Amino acid sequence: MTAATAHSASHPTVVVVNDRAFPGGGASKVAVTSAAGLARRGWRVLFFAAMGPASAELLDAGVEVHLLDQPDLASASNRAAVALQAIWNRKAESGLEALLAELKPGKALIHIHSWSKALSPSVFAAAKASGLPVLATLHDYGFVCPNAALHDFPLGHACALKPMSMACVGRNCDSRKYVHKLWRVARQYSLEHLAHAHDALNAAVCVSDYSREVYAAHLPSGLKTIVVANPIDVRDLGPANPAGNDTFVYAGRLSREKGVLLLAEAAKLAAVRLKIVGDGELADAMRRINPDIEITGWVSRDRVEQEFRAARALVLPALWRETQGMVVPEAMAAGLPCIVSSDTAPAAAVEDGITGRIFRNGDKESLAGIFRELADDDNAIGRMGRTAYERYWAQPLTLDAHLDALENLYGSPVRP
Repeated sequence: MTAATAHSASHPTVVVVNDRAFPGGGASKVAVTSAAGLARRGWRVLFFAAMGPASAELLDAGVEVHLLDQPDLASASNRAAVALQAIWNRKAESGLEALLAELKPGKALIHIHSWSKALSPSVFAAAKASGLPVLATLHDYGFVCPNAALHDFPLGHACALKPMSMACVGRNCDSRKYVHKLWRVARQYSLEHLAHAHDALNAAVCVSDYSREVYAAHLPSGLKTIVVANPIDVRDLGPANPAGNDTFVYAGRLSREKGVLLLAEAAKLAAVRLKIVGDGELADAMRRINPDIEITGWVSRDRVEQEFRAARALVLPALWRETQGMVVPEAMAAGLPCIVSSDTAPAAAVEDGITGRIFRNGDKESLAGIFRELADDDNAIGRMGRTAYERYWAQPLTLDAHLDALENLYGSPVRP
């Protein structure tokens, strides 16, 4: 545990709960960055996590880190044991209860980020028992859906079944084997019927208007939902010149739900240049479909920035909905038009024909048609790129804006 910096008496203590104490994944990055940012603003922040080590960002900001020294599912040598731990982690429950018992009602609140990789639903039970206000950021759809995506992975489209219904339990919608789906069902049952997580929350934090709308059909009607967008770490280097470039770019993991096989086919049909900034299990399959694709593998943030500024447009052909399209605002911040699939969070961030183009989800011919259209239309590319840049920087998703929103939110449920 680190020594805390001087704290403002006007702020309540914030207990941030997250599987990892380092930025291993999107949710953990937001948890760590926001916790450190709040500490630098004078808040007393306690960070409770299963897995370390604690990031330097937390320690340097004076965040008090409490670690259980437990592995998560990705790093465990005994995956069976951690799989059981992720259904109900008694050490996390008792550890969080002990930490929260030291805090005064009316002077503290709990903010849960990720819990499904190691901490388990038990943290919601501990939070509820404390009597303190509890918030949770819904980084994915795991608060209501066993596979955390509201997506049928084998079918490749959004799931229409009611989560945790008999039809849901009987359907292998998972990206892995059915036994893995059943484990997820057990974890979801634990969340809903043992931890009573829905009753534990004073408010649910959605990361976009889009995800809030998707969640609306599944959350209890009385649960307050608030949108706080995740911060985007980008620099304002001025607008790029996409009309002067001829290569379309994709950035991210190469997995089926991301629509990358469709992307490879569409680029081949339209005979356009395509660069992939990322890697994944489908890299070889993409090369077999379209041998002309260039795949860089995982690269540094600076390199991603360079690739965006050297591209004609960003392409995100996701089949699943996601909660917030992080890559889209990063591209828009560089002045890059975005081509995205319909009925997704990225599509909700793009104005068709204004800041990019939207094609029919799962339709390679629709995407190929947009490729052909924009490959030769420098005026449209230039206009959409400039507008994307202006729209983003008129209201950028900075860390300060994120922290301002959190401070405003924290004030409402905890003030006496």
